[in-house]
Amino acid sequence: MKRKEFLKKTALSYTILQIPLRAEGTTEGNTKEDPSKESPWAEADDLADLRELFVSLQSDPEGIKLSGNWSVGKVFAHCAQSIEYSLKGYPEMKSAIFRGSIGKVAFSIFAFKNKMNHGLEEPIPGAEDISNATEVKAGIIRLIQAIDDFSKTKESSLRPHFAYGELTKEEYDVAHSLHIKNHMERVLG
Repeated sequence: MKRKEFLKKTALSYTILQIPLRAEGTTEGNTKEDPSKESPWAEADDLADLRELFVSLQSDPEGIKLSGNWSVGKVFAHCAQSIEYSLKGYPEMKSAIFRGSIGKVAFSIFAFKNKMNHGLEEPIPGAEDISNATEVKAGIIRLIQAIDDFSKTKESSLRPHFAYGELTKEEYDVAHSLHIKNHMERVLG
């Protein structure tokens, strides 16, 4: 299923369920900034696009700065860790009821809006601690490797997401992409 088809089906599901969606940041008279200044991170459609950006970032890994308390290396390693857990299993899971209801709805809303909002300095539940001293280059290498491993993995081998439950490979690509893009909203300069 192509990404556009997936998004259309998700939108149709909301129409049927009549779940109200609040248009984020759209108030009357409020216009979006100049689209020519759009971040390349925001424009990325999937993990393959994000991988290209990370590969290009390898030539100047210290050239990227993020706001917040987490170092850039830690953020990249955290994003890699999430992808790795989708391949081997998350250390802690929300309840089956949560994953089958609230978690599914949350993921569907994120996918529909093509935007995720989550605690940007919250570790994955039960995950191994990632040092804030993680070097940027090490974080980039780990993230590229995780994306490569994910791209080679068969859908049947994917493990349930700790909050969203069972996801197809395409849905996981969306979830991981939105997760990375949410973190990259903190890029400075």
